[in-house]
Amino acid sequence: MPRAWIVKVLLLGSGPLAALVFWSAGFWPGVVERLYAEAFYPALGRVLAGFGALIPLAWGELLLLAVLAGGLAGLGLAGLRMARSRREGLRSCWRGAQWAAAGVSGLYAAFVLAWGLNYRRPPLAELLRWPVAAPRVEELRGLCAELVPQVNAGRDQAVLDADLPRVAAQAAEGYRRLGAGLAPAVRDVATTPVKPALLSAPMSWSLTYGMVIPWTHEGLINRDTPAPAVPFTLCHEMAHQRGIAREDEANFVGYAAARIHPDASFRYSALRFALAESLAQLARVDPESAAALVQGLDPVVREDYRAESAWAHRRRSGFSRVQARVYDGYLKSQGQKEGLKSYGRVVDLLIAERRLRLAGSLPAALR
Repeated sequence: MPRAWIVKVLLLGSGPLAALVFWSAGFWPGVVERLYAEAFYPALGRVLAGFGALIPLAWGELLLLAVLAGGLAGLGLAGLRMARSRREGLRSCWRGAQWAAAGVSGLYAAFVLAWGLNYRRPPLAELLRWPVAAPRVEELRGLCAELVPQVNAGRDQAVLDADLPRVAAQAAEGYRRLGAGLAPAVRDVATTPVKPALLSAPMSWSLTYGMVIPWTHEGLINRDTPAPAVPFTLCHEMAHQRGIAREDEANFVGYAAARIHPDASFRYSALRFALAESLAQLARVDPESAAALVQGLDPVVREDYRAESAWAHRRRSGFSRVQARVYDGYLKSQGQKEGLKSYGRVVDLLIAERRLRLAGSLPAALR
């Protein structure tokens, strides 16, 4: 068998094998935690962080662009051959389809190995041994009432920096201060700073603030992200880099790291995120209380929210709606049954943190 066929067969087989491993891992989250999250993933992270530190751009993004360019070049070549000879063109298309299928299969296998198995870790609340339950209405009111003055005070102190690389370089300080506050769920995994995305325009069209390239563990942030959301977004993507795959959990870990950051802009970004999510839930069950709390916000804070909403409204399009449906399906395929709605589940963790704080049993690093 020619060497190319051996490579092709191995790649084609790797995807289904990875899918079987991913499915099976759902039955043994404890094994995933010990063998993958505690051992393999941090070791791989150290290697990838070394590569990521070599250049200021995200090399994973460059590789994805190269793959896309190669695919387009292959389609163009097949078209030229088709123009010369229909039979030769069809043969070229068939070979190209085989390699495309092999490439997709191999990329999926690499995704599962490099990052995807983090979805099979035990839930964050289970690792932290936090009792998480659906919040009661009075708890939501209490959380929002606490957050409103904190957000107002945070906005007074915050100086929002437009220099993305400089802000990104500061983000790790929040995780250093977090220390063992969320152990053993969050570990000190080697990462490179989150980098401004080359493809920021498509990210804006899809209303995406940030993302992590799973094959390289590199975090990307949209250069056009509204300034008040930048610090929290950085910490959210850094949570993903540290193996926190589920979106609600990455929201909470990112919030925790930003809220204890020494820079006021990080604290404000975290608090305004938490307030927005909590008010959204409160508005569903007690709209009068939610409206009254909104009136207590400083006008500058309300303007920050209004400007961000206008930013999203200007960019909302058919592309963003399609992207949202695709990402919703992706999240569901990774075990997050609520899809995009899982982002809002962070409020359950915020309420659990509040319960522990009121009971005096919250870890010192989180107070």
